[in-house]
Amino acid sequence: MRGSVLDNLTWEGNSKKMFKLVLDAVPSIFLGLVKHEIQDWLVKNQVTVVTEELCLKMFKEKAPKGMIEKLTPKLESLKTK
Repeated sequence: MRGSVLDNLTWEGNSKKMFKLVLDAVPSIFLGLVKHEIQDWLVKNQVTVVTEELCLKMFKEKAPKGMIEKLTPKLESLKTK
């Protein structure tokens, strides 16, 4: 697969906005590492379509506790369903 795993995904609902909200909250020094971790998780779980629920699941599995507490209400508010 060429390019980023993220370039080959289908995003449903507000999942892309949710993902961007999470990345925007990551300090720039850690952004490359976080993107790599996310891509590994997507490949491991054979994800091709990112739903809002999947975005929340991935976030809750990978993010530090403080970030989960801070961003979960914002992410939940973006859900369309």
